[in-house]
Amino acid sequence: MNPHHPHTTPTEATPATGESAGVRRRPGGRSARVQAAVFVATIQLLQEKGYEALSFATVAERAGVHETSLYRRWKTKEQLVINAISSQVAQNIPVPDTGAFRSDLIQLLQLLRTFLQSSVGEALVQLAIVSKHAPEIDFFHQQYWRQRRALLQPVFDRAIARGEVSPQADLQLLLETLIGVFYVRAFVLGEPLDETLPERVVDLVLSGGGSGKTS
Repeated sequence: MNPHHPHTTPTEATPATGESAGVRRRPGGRSARVQAAVFVATIQLLQEKGYEALSFATVAERAGVHETSLYRRWKTKEQLVINAISSQVAQNIPVPDTGAFRSDLIQLLQLLRTFLQSSVGEALVQLAIVSKHAPEIDFFHQQYWRQRRALLQPVFDRAIARGEVSPQADLQLLLETLIGVFYVRAFVLGEPLDETLPERVVDLVLSGGGSGKTS
């Protein structure tokens, strides 16, 4: 889930929605450079000003291209935003495999911490804010998190096979509990996500709220 993540091989495919909602052909040459500039500008403006303030005019100005170029490639602002985010999220938050459930979760949350502080992570959260009022974006956002949940399933499967987690455990709730802390701190309270937070959250959740560590 980012150019800042540790050396781990990405495993996530770009959400299909991003492909179907906009340009399907892989551009080349000047076209590729224009598209890259537009995507960078879109993500930057989402991060800086939010979705509502984003427009083809502001993106074109930031990217240094003609506004008509955007209308030729993307029919709506929603399609442009989905394509821009989709072009980046395929590189984000790879699936950890450290050999132990606790360290897998800590690494996952460290990757998430870095991602949420990146321009792409903040842009994705901007989409979550407006998704209920934009069906196309709502579908993309839900699909993205369903794919993330499916890709993380091997982490839980390996933990169950090693006897670290009960097969009856509510893994969906466990995952939501782990990542929810980061969203609340970053986007509700505006508090920093320090490097010790992943380990502290994992130990708190795995110990059932006690003070002991679960390895």
